[in-house]
Amino acid sequence: MKINLLKNDLKHCFVFLFQKYRFVQKRIKISNVFWLIIISLIISIHASAQSKSYPYDIVKYDFIDYEKNKLLFFSDSSNFESFYQSLDEVIFQGEGKINILHIGGSHIQADVFSGRIRKRFQTFSPGIKGARGFVFPYRVAKTNTPLNYWVDYTGEWEACRNVERNKNCVLGLSGISVTTRDSISTIKLYKRKNIKYLFYDFNKIKVLYDICDSSFKLEINNPNIVTKTETHQNEGYTIYFFNKHIDTLELKIIKTDTLQTHFTLYGIILENDDPGIIYNSIGINGASVPSFLRCSLLQQHLKVLNPDLVILSLGINDAYGRKFSPNNFILNYDSLINRIREAKPDVPIILTTNNDSYLYRRHVNRNGEKVRKAMYHLAKKHNAAVWDLYTVMGGLNSIVIWQRLELAKRDKIHFTREGYNILGDLFFNAMLRAYDVHLSRSPKLEVRSRK
Repeated sequence: MKINLLKNDLKHCFVFLFQKYRFVQKRIKISNVFWLIIISLIISIHASAQSKSYPYDIVKYDFIDYEKNKLLFFSDSSNFESFYQSLDEVIFQGEGKINILHIGGSHIQADVFSGRIRKRFQTFSPGIKGARGFVFPYRVAKTNTPLNYWVDYTGEWEACRNVERNKNCVLGLSGISVTTRDSISTIKLYKRKNIKYLFYDFNKIKVLYDICDSSFKLEINNPNIVTKTETHQNEGYTIYFFNKHIDTLELKIIKTDTLQTHFTLYGIILENDDPGIIYNSIGINGASVPSFLRCSLLQQHLKVLNPDLVILSLGINDAYGRKFSPNNFILNYDSLINRIREAKPDVPIILTTNNDSYLYRRHVNRNGEKVRKAMYHLAKKHNAAVWDLYTVMGGLNSIVIWQRLELAKRDKIHFTREGYNILGDLFFNAMLRAYDVHLSRSPKLEVRSRK
């Protein structure tokens, strides 16, 4: 890793490293001499770095436009300042939490792209891993699960997703639900074996589900670890506090009354008391913007999650076809952003443009440029930022090059694991370049007290 924060001002770099030293010393309690050696080594690496733009090395390809890999702001960007100040607090003081929410389609459900961003955010500075945040037992719904956890279950479950227009079901932030009518069922989440992914312990959870008189009773399989339970019926969740940190969760759903008919789960939030960055990723294969507009509990669950930053990677499925309407796309996105801001006013939002793609594997999809222009328009209107993936990856027909180099799949829509990792690194570096600008405007890097 080559660190290049505040590349234009060596003085700022020294201040940044000094603050980092104070933070790590406080949390790990290692001798001054040791940390002086480490800081000297970091400065040496910084000075010898070949890359002048990126804190993380990325494999260089001629077709990727690295110079344009940045967040684009078209109007007032002041709502991002509170997010950057929270980053200051987490990095320099080792205090506070940051909740990031990333919503999308199949690019996000598999959690390779978003998982790479999560890993970069949670490991680029010591002690900021935070918690895992929002998860859903996708395996219960018989669809793909992120690689850093696994799910076992018992009972018969019926799934409903926001892409299924023929189903009439209530959905929330996750865009998916699972319902059982069996009198006894279980769902178990635990660390996937032999997979080198970050996993997280937790000492409290929030379970989002249909809380009503006809709902089955929800229990923790090991009640001895539960110290406190709070049910918030109006907000639609129950929070459980545990007497220790655990890395395995088993929920038990039991019918205890003849009036009870079902249990419907919308998602689980895994939390702990550690400071740091929580990167929540929510994706549904095939989802478009209207898919999430069909989620009537979206605002309610957003208030529970309470994100400090929202990233929207929706649009690839909206623009898959010859009858794509930019005007309808803008109207739908307007509605989605308004709903998000209704739940969390002034929350900073990043829109990611579509990747270049093909229609039906044979025809160049020229809608990518139309989506790009539409998102520029939306960013201006809603004081949002844009990460222009379409341009950064090479523009029209660049997906062919990615596919030839085994960075994209044969469908010329999705990416391979290596390709998604590159996208994750590109996005993270674009985020840090924007953060660099914030730091350059705060030369003293004053440590802010938590209010």
